[in-house]
Amino acid sequence: MAGAEAETGVTHGAALLAYTDAVMADDASAIARTRDALAAAVGPDGVWDTACVILMFNVVDRVADATGIPIDEGITRDMRYEIGKELGMGHLTPEERASR
Repeated sequence: MAGAEAETGVTHGAALLAYTDAVMADDASAIARTRDALAAAVGPDGVWDTACVILMFNVVDRVADATGIPIDEGITRDMRYEIGKELGMGHLTPEERASR
């Protein structure tokens, strides 16, 4: 099984996965629906914590990509290297970034 139906062994795992899947799919109606279900299970602070974890995993992958470590092929090359510019690596070519 995958997604919200996967057995995680984590308390409220199905609600956590459903919310994460909705956020990663950028589906506003699913985000609202799964956020409300998650809030009923873990409260508003739990939803906030979950959103922060999703954000951090997403950012870490993008920073790794920007430094030349390919992580997520769903992110465009322009997006990857824009982050690299923000990190002060704009002077490096993609090949130079990958070699570091």
